[in-house]
Amino acid sequence: MSARTARIAAAAGCVFAYLVMAAYVLVAVNLPPEVRPAGYGGAELLAPGLCALLGMLIVFRRPRLLVAWLLLAFGACSALRWLMGSLAGLVELAGDPPWALQAVTTGGVVSRTAGYLLWLLIPLLYPDVSLRRSRWRWVCLALAVWCLGQIVVLTLAPVPSGGMGPPPWAVLEPGPALAVVLDVMRQVNVVLPWLSLVPLLIRFRYSGPDVRRQIGWLLLAMAIGAVPTYESGHLWPTVLSEAAVPVAIAVAVLRYRLYAIDTLVSRAVLGAALLGFVAVAYLPASALTGVVLSGRGEVVAAVAGILAGLAFRPVHATLQRGLDRMLYGRSGDPRTHARALQRQIQRAGPAEALAAAVQAVMNGLAVTGATVTAGRQVACGELGPSPREIPLVWHGEQVGTLLIGAPGRRRFPPAYERRMLAVLVPIVADVAHAVRLAEDLRHHRERAAVARDEERRRLHRDLHDGLGTALTAMAMSLDAARRSLDDSPEHAYRLLTDLRLSMNSVTAEIRALVYDLHPPGLKELRLEAAVRSLAAEAGPPADVRATGDLTALPPAIETAAYRIVQEAVTNARRHAGASRITVELSGDAERVRVRIADDGTGLPERPVLGAGLTSMRERAAELGGTCLIAPGEQGGTVVEAVIPLPPGRLTPPDDRTAAPDVRRAPPPIRDISSPELLTSE
Repeated sequence: MSARTARIAAAAGCVFAYLVMAAYVLVAVNLPPEVRPAGYGGAELLAPGLCALLGMLIVFRRPRLLVAWLLLAFGACSALRWLMGSLAGLVELAGDPPWALQAVTTGGVVSRTAGYLLWLLIPLLYPDVSLRRSRWRWVCLALAVWCLGQIVVLTLAPVPSGGMGPPPWAVLEPGPALAVVLDVMRQVNVVLPWLSLVPLLIRFRYSGPDVRRQIGWLLLAMAIGAVPTYESGHLWPTVLSEAAVPVAIAVAVLRYRLYAIDTLVSRAVLGAALLGFVAVAYLPASALTGVVLSGRGEVVAAVAGILAGLAFRPVHATLQRGLDRMLYGRSGDPRTHARALQRQIQRAGPAEALAAAVQAVMNGLAVTGATVTAGRQVACGELGPSPREIPLVWHGEQVGTLLIGAPGRRRFPPAYERRMLAVLVPIVADVAHAVRLAEDLRHHRERAAVARDEERRRLHRDLHDGLGTALTAMAMSLDAARRSLDDSPEHAYRLLTDLRLSMNSVTAEIRALVYDLHPPGLKELRLEAAVRSLAAEAGPPADVRATGDLTALPPAIETAAYRIVQEAVTNARRHAGASRITVELSGDAERVRVRIADDGTGLPERPVLGAGLTSMRERAAELGGTCLIAPGEQGGTVVEAVIPLPPGRLTPPDDRTAAPDVRRAPPPIRDISSPELLTSE
């Protein structure tokens, strides 16, 4: 049987069972109390209705599962048993021909015994035993033969069966032998439900924790149902014991994902609850608006519908949270996870908070592992071969990646996972952003410490090896000149003259040292004028073009932009042999852009990382910008740096005074700023 055919058959079987239950109610409600079936009251249909519906839903998911068909068949047989009992009273009251009473009585016997057989087979085949390879198939066959024998005996024996009276065609003579047979049947039928629990106990003993929870509920329900209650004179013990079986299987399905149909069942329950709410809420809303707006039927209906619709969304959210809590326990409520995670984050630092967030995601989704990569990697559990990747976005910027492993033993439905991720991912993104900021701050501090140490070493080297040596030589020259003043004034004069020249050299070195610390005139001239002054130095001509307002830049950004231009122009003049250089400066409210292009020899085929190009990249990166070095469209080299501005530090120019930029837009450039593509100076 194909899956589609199985689903159609299951739906037809469920509809048949409910039609039979409806017919039973219609017949029984019109019967006099003296011929009405014993125990009539509506509660007896609870077990048939639950079994038929649950069996159909399981077949939709697992068409070849025997337990699903057993539940569906038990629901139909149990409904037929009650219908035959009511029809027997109707036939007896109407005085119809004997064959009608014979048919109804036989139908009652068959449906009752078949239901008893199905009841015994459920624990033998639960949760997913197949008869093809099961050692219990001979037990199932023996039970089927036993129940078939009971049908024959109860059909031919002159004894009442199921509250419907003796069959009219009873051919067996009453006597001691028949009494012994019936007594043996009765005693065996009492023992068989207890013996049917043996397979469940064996599977419970040798199964894992999740399967034990699935089996434990049915084991308890079958144990309750095995207690003989039909002789108590009350119907409710039998009704409750029969209804406990589908309820136990439903708990195993919903709470422990047995047969993986909890999504289907939860949606059906949620839809039914919402439909009931709308129906219940519409009536009082209609009555209330009818009192206020009497005589306006159309307006009353519209207002009542609007009121019910307004309450739909919050009621849906409340029901969904309650259903998640019922299906998955306390861990099933995404908001509970979020509140617990936020409390942990408040008490921990960024690193510990990220680990807690990863653990919360892993526990909330019941997966084998989870990992967050945000500057650093924090892992929990095992991801497996093909983890699911979810970007962590903070205010439109991706700050990391969340990797989720395969589902664990307790597999949650996709709808639940989406709700859990919708609540937890923003919190994880916030924590990842904080961790990334902390990592960036640490790296910046380390780079600042390294740069400060390198600057001190350079100053120490320049002062010790350069200025220190020169000053020592000057001191020695002064001593020699002082000793020569009396004996050889001319020699002393020459020494003082050389000393004066040495002082000029030392002064130039000091100026160069100060120049390296901070460009001269940058504070007074600002960026554009300082770059024009740099372009006017000896060497190939450099054309400087500036657009936008560059007069209110922070000092750090001005220095970085100037140093990048200085390094690029120096490389073009000294190493590339350029005959012409173009420097473009532009600024707006968000960034400063620097572009230097030359017509020199360009980049080699295999560029190598150099100190100068590395310094340009680092200066831009320290301020959150980028620096791209690429070959020009018509030869030469193009260096383009973009440095973002802090908010509110630069005001865009007035459109009425800003000069229009009519130049052709520069061609797109290829970024070669990776270490293997950068050139040396």
